[in-house]
Amino acid sequence: MKNRSLYFWVIWFTVTAVCFVLFYFEVGYLLGNPVTIQNMIAYLVLSLTFGAVTSTLYLLNLRIMLWIFLAGLGIGFFEMALTFLNNVSGWEDLVGLITLFTWMTIGLCAGAAVQILRFLLKIRSRRKDGSAKQKNF
Repeated sequence: MKNRSLYFWVIWFTVTAVCFVLFYFEVGYLLGNPVTIQNMIAYLVLSLTFGAVTSTLYLLNLRIMLWIFLAGLGIGFFEMALTFLNNVSGWEDLVGLITLFTWMTIGLCAGAAVQILRFLLKIRSRRKDGSAKQKNF
């Protein structure tokens, strides 16, 4: 159990740090907006939230959901960077954040759907095994 709790904190810190660095880099350098203390607090709170979600998924042993959520976050940050680079309408910051949140939500919902499907298939296979044993008994 000690290793599990250690991994919980490692995952939380790693995801938080990576998300914070990506936010800082993408908004500060790719978008070209000045990074203020208020922005940094917002990046930190959002990064801590992402870290808490991933760590909780790990702690609850929802590994499939965890990996799909992380993939959604990765795609979201990538799409946000592309939006910051390609869009010149003046709405890049809002569109980029909406893109990130959309992909994060897609990752979380798809992960939940796959995790539930896996759970239901596991229950179904156990029922088949149990009914076959009862007939032979």
